Amino acid sequence: MSARMEGPLPGCMAKLLLLTVAAACIAAAGAKALAADDAAQKLEEGKQLFHARCGYCHLTGGTGTIMLARRLGKDRALLEERTDLKADYIKKITRVGINGMPPHNRIEVPDSELDSIASYLTRPASARVAAGEKGGTP
Repeated sequence: MSARMEGPLPGCMAKLLLLTVAAACIAAAGAKALAADDAAQKLEEGKQLFHARCGYCHLTGGTGTIMLARRLGKDRALLEERTDLKADYIKKITRVGINGMPPHNRIEVPDSELDSIASYLTRPASARVAAGEKGGTP
């Protein structure tokens, strides 16, 4: 003997289906919020590392900033404000150096820290706007 369902689902099954769909939507929204928080935390970590490891030369008034202003112009001197940098380029220049910038080895700046710094310097425009920074090319 087989039971055959016709018409709408019985009340219990409909409620279970509705609760399952609602729980999935809540879980997806929570995961998205956690991912956004994690991304913001990683950018903040990259910013702190940039200021600690690179800021002496690459913040306002630093030797690196002055040299970049002479070479590339004032609008491209501050690395934090640039939107044209690529992560691979940042990592390569950090490791091998360029002009007056000495190379930095993996003891001085571990790969994990360099990855965070490069992520911060190449953050998307939406992250810059969210943090109250300039959007687009400075």
